Amino acid sequence: MNAISLRIRKAKSLKSRLIWILLLSGLIPLALLGWVSYLSIEEITSKKIESGLFNSLNQGSFNLSSTLNNMDYASLQLTNEGSVGQRMSEYLTTDSIYQKLELGQSIQQNLNLVNFTNPNLGVTFYYLPKTREVKFENLAIEPGFNFNELPKLTERNGVQFYGPHASLYRYGTKNQVFSLVRPLNLSGADPVYLYIETNDKLFGQIMDKQQYGMNAYNVLINEQGGIVYSDLPKTFQLGNYANYAGTAAADTFKEKRGDYYLFGQHDEQGWTLMVVIPRKDFEKEFNKWILKYILIVSGSLFISLIFAYVLWRTVYRPLRKVGNEIQLLSMSKFDTPESYTDIVEFDFLMQKYYQMRTRIQELIGEVEQREHNKRQLEVEKLLYQLNPHFIHNTLNTIQWLARKKGHTEIDQFVSVFTRILHYNLGKKGEIVALRDELSSMQDYVALQRVRYDCEFRIETDIENQLLDIDVPRFILQPIVENALYHGLSEEDGQITLRIYTRMPESKLVIEVQDNGNGMTPEEIAKVMLEEKNPLQKSGLGIGLDYVKRVLGSLYGNDCSFSIDSQLGQGTIVKLMIPLAVMDSEK
Repeated sequence: MNAISLRIRKAKSLKSRLIWILLLSGLIPLALLGWVSYLSIEEITSKKIESGLFNSLNQGSFNLSSTLNNMDYASLQLTNEGSVGQRMSEYLTTDSIYQKLELGQSIQQNLNLVNFTNPNLGVTFYYLPKTREVKFENLAIEPGFNFNELPKLTERNGVQFYGPHASLYRYGTKNQVFSLVRPLNLSGADPVYLYIETNDKLFGQIMDKQQYGMNAYNVLINEQGGIVYSDLPKTFQLGNYANYAGTAAADTFKEKRGDYYLFGQHDEQGWTLMVVIPRKDFEKEFNKWILKYILIVSGSLFISLIFAYVLWRTVYRPLRKVGNEIQLLSMSKFDTPESYTDIVEFDFLMQKYYQMRTRIQELIGEVEQREHNKRQLEVEKLLYQLNPHFIHNTLNTIQWLARKKGHTEIDQFVSVFTRILHYNLGKKGEIVALRDELSSMQDYVALQRVRYDCEFRIETDIENQLLDIDVPRFILQPIVENALYHGLSEEDGQITLRIYTRMPESKLVIEVQDNGNGMTPEEIAKVMLEEKNPLQKSGLGIGLDYVKRVLGSLYGNDCSFSIDSQLGQGTIVKLMIPLAVMDSEK
């Protein structure tokens, strides 16, 4: 009782259940709709934003690649592969002052021509590292420069690409530029390097942050994975090595890291251009939509709570009346007058309740009668258990004497009889395993063969998985006994035992069939009622009426017992026992 009261206290009230149901009925569609809308908006917006970012990023990467390629191509015209390079070789090796002056003027003219035809180029000069001389510079150079101090971007075919870094123009604004240093392989001369850098306006055009349409920051990563330029130096520090997806292959990539979204494109030259977008700017549209959605959900929750309260008030009074009636029933008050709520649904429920109350009264009477019959059956069963210890001891003495005198058949007969008697008088209870019931039946049939000195066959058709099913004790022996006494003819007697299940009804079916002379309906009725005095029966017969009463006591109307017989064609006795009840009965 305490456990039931505790369970009731832990149970949720109808009011809370209604609130939850209405909330869920309103929230689930909103959640599904919101999720679908979120995915759709996210997909549309993300694809639109990402597509624009990648297009701008691709254009910036293309411009930078083109700039480096143009510098590389222009530098070829000023090396030994072009006419200017050949003149430079002669200029450094000749001892004639006149010829050197003439060659110098020609080289300077060609260098100016190359700069004029390539407006994106800025400072250009030759550098002799052995003497630290600068030759043919087109603009004044910052003294004390060092190529090794420039941030290296990539290397291709011996040409070093640097940048971004401050321009080497001495009087300029020190804007960021890209540059290259190409060695000249001049025969018979000291090492010479050609230096070319872009003009001071080109960098701003390539790394323009306004082209992305939102707050964006450029980060340039060199071939070794180091950061050589960053618009966010505190977060992406110069010189640090980047470890981002896509920096090892010619592709684009997107990555979310911390408070930033990273979009990048790796160029086939080895460097990577990456644009960094703050998360709050990238998700600005999403955040606006989420705020509107939260307002809608909050309003829906408020409306659902109001409906829940109104519905609870509507059904509370009728339910309280139903609860009072149930409380009276728990107090065994079956005679209270019927009353209704004037609500069709609840009145129907009350009508079924009163019908149930009447049925409960009837069932209580049936249970009392059933228990009375069961006790009477147990008293009758005691008649078969007369002094079991004395009988066992006497049988053991007979078996010992037969074995001593060498009477093997008597020894075996008494052994089989002792097993049957032990099974019948045992204390295993009313429910036993099917294999035990079959074993006892086989022992009984063996006794009958010796007793009547005749041969008859018993065939069994049983599935192995059914042998461990529980069945009532003493149900096979009386049926087989009936077949022996009433069914078998004197010649070619045969009894067939079939046991199987019928799963739709959850029943265990037992059939015993003989090929005897059969019985008339009057004889069947006599057999069904012959077990009135068990002490008058010969052998160990218990009687079919006893079997019926055992099944009726255990299963009531859930079992069936039938005899089908025709003269000259034999007899079939069939039992049907519910499978689901046997374990609880055991």
